[in-house]
Amino acid sequence: MKHKIVIYNHDNLVIYEGKALDMPIKMDAIRKKSFELFKDPDPCIIHQSYAIQKFVTPLIAELNKNEKVHMHTLISDTSWIDLPNIEDCFIMLKG
Repeated sequence: MKHKIVIYNHDNLVIYEGKALDMPIKMDAIRKKSFELFKDPDPCIIHQSYAIQKFVTPLIAELNKNEKVHMHTLISDTSWIDLPNIEDCFIMLKG
């Protein structure tokens, strides 16, 4: 998955730009998802990568290229993204 995204804060400043799979993700969320998927409370890098993919894939599916969307309008839960005030941010799939 080579999708690139841009996340803007409420002041329209870029706070993340890069590959969707590389965005900052809360480690607690990764551990929780890994436990749900594999019953693994201390996930190896393979389980971590798979858990991250399970977070990112539905989010990407909701986005249209070059269309900025407010996070609170998304169906996907974005609380796993490790950025300040993520619920007040905007996200765009870069095309």
